[in-house]
Amino acid sequence: MFREPEEPEENPFRNYRHTASVVGLPAFVSVLLLMLASVQPAMPGRIGIWVWCAAGLAVLFALLYIVGRTVVRNQTRKGNPHCATPVGRNYMLLVFVCAVAGVVGVAGLVFCVLTGRIRLHIGLLLPAMTAALTVALIVAGCIWRLLGKPRAK
Repeated sequence: MFREPEEPEENPFRNYRHTASVVGLPAFVSVLLLMLASVQPAMPGRIGIWVWCAAGLAVLFALLYIVGRTVVRNQTRKGNPHCATPVGRNYMLLVFVCAVAGVVGVAGLVFCVLTGRIRLHIGLLLPAMTAALTVALIVAGCIWRLLGKPRAK
């Protein structure tokens, strides 16, 4: 069904489209969730929903990083050609963390909206989505610039 490439890319971070597609969804959802949660009214004496969202995202990314390191280590032992180089291992770790974080982030955002913890209206949603998209592209660009440069030999 899926065909393995003959040779894995030497540095998959070199292509901006690859990097943006991997990093885009979790960055977009995380920023959108935090922006929408930060403008919600909070009851006096209660912790705001944005604090819970920020703490949840921090715990989620930390757990995914730990699990992802284990997954990549096992794939390296099994001889996965994409994990043959340090850059390939970093890319596979980023793909794992971002894929799971994107799904969990969307589920968290949908849960918060459907339960009424986050109230939406068009005047709030459109600017938040624009800002979240901008931040997602900036994060992808930073990762691409930092990791996509060819190394001097």
